[in-house]
Amino acid sequence: MKGNPKMGKYVEFIEVPNYLSIKLLPDGREEIESQREGEDCWKKGTNDILLDLLEWQLCNGWEWVEPEDIGALTSAPILRSPNGKIYWFPNYAVTCEIKEMLEKGEVRFDLAE
Repeated sequence: MKGNPKMGKYVEFIEVPNYLSIKLLPDGREEIESQREGEDCWKKGTNDILLDLLEWQLCNGWEWVEPEDIGALTSAPILRSPNGKIYWFPNYAVTCEIKEMLEKGEVRFDLAE
């Protein structure tokens, strides 16, 4: 996948035991705010916003995984690290990962085991 030549780094990935911390950087906060239409309303879907935020990482070894590709019975966002570890956001049905990043400055994806 080729990235946008003007692509900025919107988040930082920090792998720790049992989860992936996705820390929101200042440019990422601006990108999210540019997609906001209200408290819980977005100009496009949250998966599309998340993909935009992760573009730098997705162009540098990380992969977005479709649940059906690994037999997962979920609609949660799933990522594969360059070393093959799988991380997912299990609270997707009750918590918006984009809103959590705005409020807490990070979102955590659990290590799938």
